[in-house]
Amino acid sequence: MRFSLTILLISIFMMLLGSKCDNSKSTTFCGIKDPVKNIEWLKTRVENADKIEVTKIVYNGQDYLSINPCPGCPDNMTEIFDCEGNRFCTIGGITGRNTCPSDFLEKSEKTLVLTQKSH
Repeated sequence: MRFSLTILLISIFMMLLGSKCDNSKSTTFCGIKDPVKNIEWLKTRVENADKIEVTKIVYNGQDYLSINPCPGCPDNMTEIFDCEGNRFCTIGGITGRNTCPSDFLEKSEKTLVLTQKSH
C-alpha cells in the first residue's frame, strides 16, 4: 500500500512538473537570437500566457512570428506579427476569418519556436 501511494505521489509530481513545457528552440528572428528571451513584447506575451505556441514564418523573404494563444482550442485566432511586433494578419477565430495574403500559408517556411502548455 505504501509503495502504491509513493508511486502515485511521484506520478502526480512529475505531471505537475511537466505541465508547463517550454521546449523553445534556439532560433533567430529578425536578426535576434532566442527571440522568446530577447524580444520584450514577445517575452511578455509568453510570460502572461497559460498556453501558447510560437512559430517563426518566413514569407517573401521577411520574418514573421505566428502566435497561437491556445493551441488545440477550437475557434482560436492565430496572430501573425512582423519584426516590430505589429500585427500583420490573423487566421481563424470564431468566424474562421483569414486576413493574411492568399498564398501566405502555402508559400511560407515555418519553424516551431516554442510550445508552452498550461501551468
